[in-house]
Amino acid sequence: MPTTSQVAGMFVWPVALGLILWLGSVARSEQASFNFISIDFPGATLTRTTGINSAGQIVGRYLDSSARFHGFLLSEGTYSSMDVPGALFTIAHGINDAGQIVGRYGDTRGTHGFVLREGSFDTINFPGAVYTAVAQINSSGDIAGTYIDGGGAQHGFSLIEDTFKSIDFPGASFSEAIGINSEGVISGVYSFVTRLETANNNHGFVLDHGEFTSFDFPDAATTFGWKIDERGQVVGCWADANGVVRGFLRNRGGSFVTVDFPGTTYSYASAMNEHGAIVGTYIDAGDKTHGYLATRSRREPNSHEEDLRVLTSGKR
Repeated sequence: MPTTSQVAGMFVWPVALGLILWLGSVARSEQASFNFISIDFPGATLTRTTGINSAGQIVGRYLDSSARFHGFLLSEGTYSSMDVPGALFTIAHGINDAGQIVGRYGDTRGTHGFVLREGSFDTINFPGAVYTAVAQINSSGDIAGTYIDGGGAQHGFSLIEDTFKSIDFPGASFSEAIGINSEGVISGVYSFVTRLETANNNHGFVLDHGEFTSFDFPDAATTFGWKIDERGQVVGCWADANGVVRGFLRNRGGSFVTVDFPGTTYSYASAMNEHGAIVGTYIDAGDKTHGYLATRSRREPNSHEEDLRVLTSGKR
């Protein structure tokens, strides 16, 4: 149970990266039909789901009645709350097939990343950073995340084989690394304007062995790239000029499928597992925030998609 543990730190120094490839101009979008299930931590005033593994275990965060954030794990229909010992807040972002969970927490010294392995929390602080968050962990235990340096600039990073690398899309004013798959391919978001001005100026990216690919959902005012799966597919969200936010799935060839929770004007896709099950977040008409699980209504022949409702409900 992810409820009690101890905290330890790890530090290594960063190195630089590579090339740019632009493919946004050839992107196209399609409609697909999904079945959705709402996910709400019992008694919470807000729930967001941000990670899912091949077993259908889901992680995210919830807000309690005292306005405090906690991480959670949903496994076989059972919710478990998680908190880093002594933390002011805890937020879970991702989970791998080994059940290792990553995220961030805050204390009186600032915000730090964490990895939860076998009931113990390890703290992750990018060297010299004033803020660190870990977004995803792959099957090898490699992680992707974001840090803010002493000058206030925001960067992505990876931690692979105990070595930190800073990730900055060339020329961008800020970058975030949000996903990493078993091949070490990283997904994220960047902008050429300052972080506070990016409501309609974000772009997604994929970093594949030193080569950046930028992408944008067709005709979107802004695009956020989130997690990447083992086939190089990326989920995320986009917004139109009116501020309506929708989720998407981008395949490795650059085509998009919209993932849109019914009846809302704000929903986004956060992560996808190898079976094609997607988790995300939506805001309902009463302005309450919920997590969701989405699976295809109709599976394509020979696809790897599998309806995980049975696993998340606890009935095998």
